[in-house]
Amino acid sequence: MYTGLEFGSNYMFGGAQVDNEETIGQGNVPIAGVLLGWRKSYNNHFSLGVEAQLNKPFGSFENSENPDGTVVSYEIKPQSALQFNLGYTFGVNKKSLLFGYFAFNQTRFNIDINRPSGQFKQTDFENFGRIGLGYEYVIMKAFSARILIGTSMDALPGTENGIDGKFSLIYNFKKGE
Repeated sequence: MYTGLEFGSNYMFGGAQVDNEETIGQGNVPIAGVLLGWRKSYNNHFSLGVEAQLNKPFGSFENSENPDGTVVSYEIKPQSALQFNLGYTFGVNKKSLLFGYFAFNQTRFNIDINRPSGQFKQTDFENFGRIGLGYEYVIMKAFSARILIGTSMDALPGTENGIDGKFSLIYNFKKGE
């Protein structure tokens, strides 16, 4: 078991219905969060892991491309993810771990729609995947640092594949005994 803190930037997207058409808000925003995970390392250097993540995105984005002057603002709520890792340990005392990951993300939005004829609110809930690569290095007995770079797997037409980047500090409970 391990736990950690993570910081970085995530690409996010949300949708709102304006005149029965999907209006997309998207962009990269800074995040800070926590994670809790489990990893099994095998004698042949391979490892499997799973972790739960909870991140707080900072910032918002808006879409003002509507022809009637409507502005759609997206407030990003905390985001959760379940991430699966497949890795390979190497180096002196197996201190390095190179891994690929796939994560199921859930993001919620509060949406303000400001039209020339008035204002109204909506909420949105997006499920999507993220894929990428990570590198982790043991810096002390129970502590390691890692970087991840990846991209989202778009779920809405008209969204782009943005780049995610995260830095994490990890505490491994077993090695800390």
